[in-house]
Amino acid sequence: MRNISPVLLLILSLFSASLSAQTYPAQIGVGLDGIGGRALEFPNVALTATAWQSVANSGANATTDAEGWPTEDFRVVFFDQRPFNAWNNAPDDPQHYVVDQSGTYTLSFNGQATLTSWSDAPISFQNQQYDPATNATTLDIIFPPGGGSNAGTIGNYGFLMVNFLQTDFGNGEKGVKNIRLMRPGYQHNTPQLFRTEYLNAISPFSTIRFMDYLHTNNSNVAYPGKQTWTMRQHTDAPRFTKGAPWELIIALGNYTGRDIWINIPVDADSMYVVELARLMKATLRPDINIYLEYSNEVWNGSFSQFQYNYDAVLQSPEDADIRASTQWDDRRRARRVAKQVIKFGKIFEEVMGVTVASRTKIRPVFAWQIGGWLPWYEDVLTWITNTYGPPKDFIYGIASAPYFNDNGAASNATPLQVVAAMSANSDNNVANIQTLAQFADQWQIKHLQYEGGPDNGGGSTTNLANRINANRLPEMKDAVIHNYRDNWFSANANGTAPVGTNDLVCYFVMSGGVSRYGCWGATEDLQYLQNLSKAPKYDALCVLSGMCGNEPTVSLTAPANNALAPLGIGLNISANASDPDGSIAKMEFFVNDTLIGSDNTPPYSAVWTPTVIETVVVLAKAIDNDGKFRFTDAHVVETEPNMSGTQQLENQIDC
Repeated sequence: MRNISPVLLLILSLFSASLSAQTYPAQIGVGLDGIGGRALEFPNVALTATAWQSVANSGANATTDAEGWPTEDFRVVFFDQRPFNAWNNAPDDPQHYVVDQSGTYTLSFNGQATLTSWSDAPISFQNQQYDPATNATTLDIIFPPGGGSNAGTIGNYGFLMVNFLQTDFGNGEKGVKNIRLMRPGYQHNTPQLFRTEYLNAISPFSTIRFMDYLHTNNSNVAYPGKQTWTMRQHTDAPRFTKGAPWELIIALGNYTGRDIWINIPVDADSMYVVELARLMKATLRPDINIYLEYSNEVWNGSFSQFQYNYDAVLQSPEDADIRASTQWDDRRRARRVAKQVIKFGKIFEEVMGVTVASRTKIRPVFAWQIGGWLPWYEDVLTWITNTYGPPKDFIYGIASAPYFNDNGAASNATPLQVVAAMSANSDNNVANIQTLAQFADQWQIKHLQYEGGPDNGGGSTTNLANRINANRLPEMKDAVIHNYRDNWFSANANGTAPVGTNDLVCYFVMSGGVSRYGCWGATEDLQYLQNLSKAPKYDALCVLSGMCGNEPTVSLTAPANNALAPLGIGLNISANASDPDGSIAKMEFFVNDTLIGSDNTPPYSAVWTPTVIETVVVLAKAIDNDGKFRFTDAHVVETEPNMSGTQQLENQIDC
């Protein structure tokens, strides 16, 4: 009999494991990459553009008005998805992959300007028109597919910078305002918040973690400074420079119906948290659960939030009790994180009228380090017990981040051997996972993953191409399934805690690029979700959740796109839907990000009555009997004064 290599045996065993039918639809969550990344989340590209740069004072930021709009000639990088810059070495990615952003963009702004582009790409500006009645300029920007001047570049350019010259806002003012750059397929006046493809990509996941989305890391002031509610990112800002506004986190929760995992800034004052809880009570769907985390990885000395927490626990009068509780600074730091999380939970309790002890809607989480000294968790749980009472009444669970890495791979390992080494590393995590599961079970709480997944980062360039390409192999799908199914959800089997204590996992990020610093995304491109063989890690999460394939189809039948809706008169919204392997459980209808009605019986419809003059978008979302969903493309609706009855008669008389 021919000898079979250990690598092949491992891969075969992983494949066998992947055939298991066990799924975890309520336990597979995902983090979202920072805004402006490869997910291309917003139809309006300008929201994630770089700073306005002065043309007259090259390298300096342009002068702006009180609202943040430029008041001089300027240039702006609307997006830069290149795998490397012209002044850098060749990219880490052996495939030099660039997300395709070609097409016809619509640019609009108030004021006038002469536009040019500084790019290798043959970008063209067409159909520029100025309306003096509204002081508005509109034009098309044609962004072509193809390679750049560097022979190492493939795909499209991924880079768009525009110069705004000879600007004139009117009344002697320079600059322009209200800049919007809409992606191909989206009309210039749509208020649609998220691309439809982006919303649909979230369907397989039960929970959305917003750490990167909120720009949590390294965003705090120095202690003892505080962030107040007025300092948060506002929705009416020209650009989202501080991460996504809280209103968008709520909107994503409302659209998807998925639970949310939020990261409260390390420097937020108490009223910040009160106002956040009030906002969520007023605008978040009541069927959504909220996981509360204090910043992110406050244990990690590479982030500024570590130092803030450290300074606070040593200096804050409010934390004198923690200083008195132990002489060890590392334990003090961890206990303060728990104290903050418990405080957040109490604030949300008071505002929302739901207790943490009920273990339902409000879910504070103590997140710490799995790779360090595990008794930190036990110490904190004991301290909570002695200080407050049973931990289960104050926190929902403890959370760790058991990534599995390629540290055991040889320096010349093939991509397949890299995958095998990573699976072996996953196996080595089981003992720590079991220990934390036992801690959680002892105190009747959950053990969660705030982050996790394959880890090829660290900055090393050794064997880099093979380490990156390992993430693109079909065997990586089986490795991810093995990591979660066998080494997380079943990891309690040899311990004392029952299977089930290890609960929700949040895969690090849904989408992202690849480099020496990591291949973190479940997919490199949302377009790959049309062919999951190109996204083996996302495909693995689909298998684990059981929430992919045979999704429903849906189409919005009324109102027509660009319809007019008189104030005070009900507007009928209707849609058709079907499901290839089951049935439609429910149709939800949205006006902007507000759920205005649902229907579980065809023909599916709802009625919305406009009350103010505005431009809105209408969307329908079909949900099948498995919980999978799909959104329609949005239709734009303009509301208008009600011209019925007496007003119509007066108009006829005037004529």
